[in-house]
Amino acid sequence: MHGKDDVPVGYGTSLLAEARDEFRQADRNLPANQKKSNMSTPHYNAIHSAAKTMGVDKW
Repeated sequence: MHGKDDVPVGYGTSLLAEARDEFRQADRNLPANQKKSNMSTPHYNAIHSAAKTMGVDKW
């Protein structure tokens, strides 16, 4: 979990933002009906699952 003394929440938000940007870049040529928030649906689901696991709700 991020946001604890040994793992700052900023570290988690940085990782999520980096992954989001990479996913959006990788998925940029997909048709719009195969994307959610400018990334493929599987990438969207994966990054939101990771955020939930890390305890990060705003990033």
